[in-house]
Amino acid sequence: MFKQLLAYRNLLFILILLNSGIFFLTDDKKAGLPFMRELYLFGMVIAAGMLLFMWKRVYQSKSSLWILFLGGVLPLASAILANLNYGQPIIYGLLEERRSLLYLSFFPTLYLLIKTAPTQKHLENFFLYSAVLCGVVGFLYYFGIIPENTNISFHVDEKDFVETLRPNRFMIGSSYVSIAVFMLLYSMRDRVSVARVGLLLFFAAYLWLVIQTRQTMVIWSLAALWIFRNRIGSLLKLGSLASAVLVFSFFLVPEFYVEQYERFNALLFEATSGPGVRENTVAVILQAVRDNYYVGLGALSLQWNGGFSGMYGPHFYLSDVGIVGVYHRFGFLTPLIALIFYGGYLWIMRQCKHKGPLLLAFQLTFWFGMLNMLLSNALMYGGATLGIAAACFVYFAKVRNPAREQGRTPISPPINWAHHDQLQRRNY
Repeated sequence: MFKQLLAYRNLLFILILLNSGIFFLTDDKKAGLPFMRELYLFGMVIAAGMLLFMWKRVYQSKSSLWILFLGGVLPLASAILANLNYGQPIIYGLLEERRSLLYLSFFPTLYLLIKTAPTQKHLENFFLYSAVLCGVVGFLYYFGIIPENTNISFHVDEKDFVETLRPNRFMIGSSYVSIAVFMLLYSMRDRVSVARVGLLLFFAAYLWLVIQTRQTMVIWSLAALWIFRNRIGSLLKLGSLASAVLVFSFFLVPEFYVEQYERFNALLFEATSGPGVRENTVAVILQAVRDNYYVGLGALSLQWNGGFSGMYGPHFYLSDVGIVGVYHRFGFLTPLIALIFYGGYLWIMRQCKHKGPLLLAFQLTFWFGMLNMLLSNALMYGGATLGIAAACFVYFAKVRNPAREQGRTPISPPINWAHHDQLQRRNY
């Protein structure tokens, strides 16, 4: 049984599931297992290091250089700049930028893809199962079936008004849920099914009740309009089915919908009631970098003297202000870093000509992140999704047979795989 668990395809699913963050301690420490993220990161660093040392074909990859730059050079550079400007020990700087290390998941993912030779349909199922599991765990926390963590010490950001508006908020697997929603929408352009509509409503309920992120709600709506821009009939059919389910549930529990409508109005008022935390954070960052002659300042960890909270107050977070947070880290180098990040990933996506619903979902997620760079800091915090996504694009661009892939059947590696590996001979 243990040997079967360690089969390459099972390991690939375990990697995808763990990468969703389903077991990781959330930022507010209310859910998840302590140190699980750090153990996973340690495993990724060790696995990537071993593959870089033993798997010579990876050095043929231009994409590998992109991954090493984002997952190795940038977090180290940020830690060094924080040490030079604030005296923060480099180990704390690396701890603060540990999410960037998730880019290194590219290497074990690519290796397992080659070993298992999956179709795009297989990977779609893996991501969908992982997203559903994230939703189930999130609802278990939301309804109190799994109790919140109570004995973990952490720095508290006292946003009393927001906590009143968004109680029982759990950010579990949010990126995977968005990918699953986009994937389902793409798969329903030609055929709308009740089962897929049911999954969409499940994810929509999870977003509204558990994740509670207004920005994501807007992005999902725009994504649906974009995906169905040439399929008005499918969009109307999807909307009709979803509306029928919602109307039926309204007559069952009308009080619930009245309560949600009142909360929606409160959230809308809070979001549009003048300058907020983000505007103040941006102003502080622009002034601080200007005073430092436009040289980056790095990022401080809450574990070292309370991080930025002692300097700018408890509401100051670089993660809240997208590319401006990158500007605080790297100063005048930010345009070059952004060009490498966005240009490099666009190049990786373009190499794959035949994209199924999953790869299209990856692509759309990246486009929304780029268009929303002032709020979305995918560059420093998107490694969990982008590392695995890049491996999928590289694999299906150079290894798979697109004509046979449409049959949705497994394809075995060629007989001469060991002697003439395409990944060894081609740049990708």
